[in-house]
Amino acid sequence: MTRNILRFLGAAALLVAVAATPARAASYKLVVHQSNPVTSLSADQVEKLFLKKVTRWDTGGEVQPVDQADSSPVRASFCQEILGKDVPAIKSYWQKMIFSGRATPPPELSSDAEVLEFVRSNRGAIGSVAAGTAVGDGVKTVELTH
Repeated sequence: MTRNILRFLGAAALLVAVAATPARAASYKLVVHQSNPVTSLSADQVEKLFLKKVTRWDTGGEVQPVDQADSSPVRASFCQEILGKDVPAIKSYWQKMIFSGRATPPPELSSDAEVLEFVRSNRGAIGSVAAGTAVGDGVKTVELTH
């Protein structure tokens, strides 16, 4: 009986601790061309798109991922949260892909504005920008599901 009470108290304490932990706001958001019918993507789907394991949208068009620069905090967060690795590990992945002739990395752009312009100009594009960035015409935000 005492053992069951201790288990209950331990489980209750864990639930309180989890509930008291504030949810971390995403530091980036995903964007696609306005004509793209996609409204949400899972983290797994986004990983496959950015690592070019999936190269076509469900609608048949070519996926054109675009990255932020290596030094970008947006890219660092995106790599950790979606790809599960830091930027140097992702760079290493791309070096192996290039060397083996299997794929080339997404273009790296130096600002949110450049990523938005790339997405606006390419129907198959997908990128990430800082969470507070206004996307403007021709671009829409995609919900990230987990």
